[in-house]
Amino acid sequence: MGDEMMLAGKPKSQFYKIPFEKNTRILRLNVLESHTELRAGNRPYYVFERKVLSFKKGILTIRVKLENEPPVKVYLKVEYDHLLVSCNIDTDENYLGRYAYRTLRAMLWNEFHDFEEYYWPECFNEATGRSKYLEVICDRYGVDIRLKKEFKGFFRPDDYFLHIAERKVLERKHVNDGLATLNHEYLIGYCLANTDPVRFHSNHYPFLIPYRFSLNADNKTVKSFTGFLFEEDNSFEQSELSANQTELNSICYEMKKMARIQFREYGDSDERSDEIDDLNFSNKRKIFELFNKAIPMLSKEPFTHYLFTYGMRNIQKRPMKKDMQVARFSVEVPRLNFLISDKGDYYELKLRFKVKGKIFHFCEDRIAMFFICSSSSPTVWYLLECETDSRVVLFFSRKNFRIQIPKGYYKEHFERYLEEIKKQYELEIR
Repeated sequence: MGDEMMLAGKPKSQFYKIPFEKNTRILRLNVLESHTELRAGNRPYYVFERKVLSFKKGILTIRVKLENEPPVKVYLKVEYDHLLVSCNIDTDENYLGRYAYRTLRAMLWNEFHDFEEYYWPECFNEATGRSKYLEVICDRYGVDIRLKKEFKGFFRPDDYFLHIAERKVLERKHVNDGLATLNHEYLIGYCLANTDPVRFHSNHYPFLIPYRFSLNADNKTVKSFTGFLFEEDNSFEQSELSANQTELNSICYEMKKMARIQFREYGDSDERSDEIDDLNFSNKRKIFELFNKAIPMLSKEPFTHYLFTYGMRNIQKRPMKKDMQVARFSVEVPRLNFLISDKGDYYELKLRFKVKGKIFHFCEDRIAMFFICSSSSPTVWYLLECETDSRVVLFFSRKNFRIQIPKGYYKEHFERYLEEIKKQYELEIR
């Protein structure tokens, strides 16, 4: 008994236990009311006041006050599949008291409440009550719990983790060193057009688009961009293009036809939604195949740029010079590399990549779905080895390329994901 965990000054075993909905941390009203005969009526807020006092050691402490009664403290602790409840008056392991019930009933104003925001196992120091992972702010508006910046990738039990499917690696043609000869009579370059893969305006997958330009007197830098080249244009003669440019242009035009992302609309049937998903996935796969074909040719072109478009509708006839960023495209194949390291009370899984055996770290603001850059050379773009890699990079980019897993639940809730990674990628252990 002496070793039993204490919560808010009382043994954990003396808290009342209420189960969540299966595989969630949602408590529903019918479940709550099956544990007591108490009822708050149709107006659960009536003559009821509550204020969050603290969130320490994973325990949410709330001060509640009923009309003409002294204030009472109610304690809530979110566990993996159930909620622990107590108060400083009458609730124990066998009885859900009036104050605890009224507190929960007020939170379930929509007949359910998701307690996920209060679920932070293995996050608090038992001695100090503080957390190295979390920032907790309690004020008159309630409690705000957020991960510290350096722990953006913190993993909790049942958090989503990407399923890593079998990788389909395409053969990539070898290319001879050296750049193509520049035709000063007809200057043409190539731009990687990119935007965020979330829904707004006219989103698209990355694609290549050719452009015309003029040179400064040094014959090395762009003076101005004359305009993008579109398939319907007849402002140039095919004879003016090199064989490399003719094939690249053909690939560019084919990409642009498939680049626009289709989105579901309100009221779409399940069949229509499935059609849209299938079309997007098919287009994405085909565009990657075209990039794989284009990259040896693209790496030989002396003038290449990168443009963040903010949507397809912003690709006008003439690009603005201030938006066009100098870029170089490497034919070298980057290979994803994972590192898992022991950080004391947690493990950290880190994603990096290798080029010709050398480790590189990602440049976080230089990711274009299929393309990545290193933090040491943010103007050099590498095409990923396969389409699956792009989903892995996107997932980890949202977590600063690091995932932290406390040792307390690593084996039970995370180790299986590491086994998936080991089947497809190189994993180093430190």
